[in-house]
Amino acid sequence: MPAEFERTFDNAAREYEATRPGYPPALYGALLRYQPLSPQSRVLEIGLGTGKAAGPVLQTGCQFIGLEPGGNLAALAAQRLRGFANFRLSQTTLQDFCCPNAGFDLVYAATAFHWLPEEYAYRRVYDLLRPGGAFARFAYRAGPDKRRPALTEEVDGYYQQALSQKGKYRELQEEDVRARAALAERYGFTQTAWRLYHMQKDFTAEEYMALLRTYRDHMALDPASRQRLFEGIYGAIQRHGGVMTVYYTVDLELARKPAAPAAR
Repeated sequence: MPAEFERTFDNAAREYEATRPGYPPALYGALLRYQPLSPQSRVLEIGLGTGKAAGPVLQTGCQFIGLEPGGNLAALAAQRLRGFANFRLSQTTLQDFCCPNAGFDLVYAATAFHWLPEEYAYRRVYDLLRPGGAFARFAYRAGPDKRRPALTEEVDGYYQQALSQKGKYRELQEEDVRARAALAERYGFTQTAWRLYHMQKDFTAEEYMALLRTYRDHMALDPASRQRLFEGIYGAIQRHGGVMTVYYTVDLELARKPAAPAAR
């Protein structure tokens, strides 16, 4: 990933920790049924961030390594996960991660894998897994406030002015997740599976401004355009009751590296 990309998230580490949601418990249930873990299992998380997706995996007692190049994000993750003796932080990228003895039982990424070049990332994960090991990618996608259509319409107007290239929001569908899961088959993975979840989170106007500061495309705007966008959205939330509800879709894709052939 380019350095300026990494800095976007690292500079907003505290906003990221305060506003970004966690993941549904049902997602971890599906993941751990697909790939059960024990204290003997070795796990790698790509893009640890502040550690929001690590807790339920660490609770299995597995030997866990989290990759996070951002110093601010890594510090918050270390603080969050300090109670886990099985947690190890590696402040580096997937590209620079050196692990002579790979053989991981699980490699996963939470709202991080889509930032990596597809072919490189799948092949790298494949090489890091032991035969029979599993790969999981999951992510959330923020959707508009369904409770307050007038608020959503007004906010859409500000986005059309500032970020018209984003286009109209389209909610993630089951066929989208199925197609994403099938991508792994191009790179030698088998037994692909997928799930789609829904969740929602309420934000005050101040909290929503903090959330927007964690969005790379928003922070890439020139300062004047960003200020107009943020002030417009802030005012709209205040005029429509002071709360915005974000409706999230959460997709999970699972795949397995084929087991080694039985010895003859």
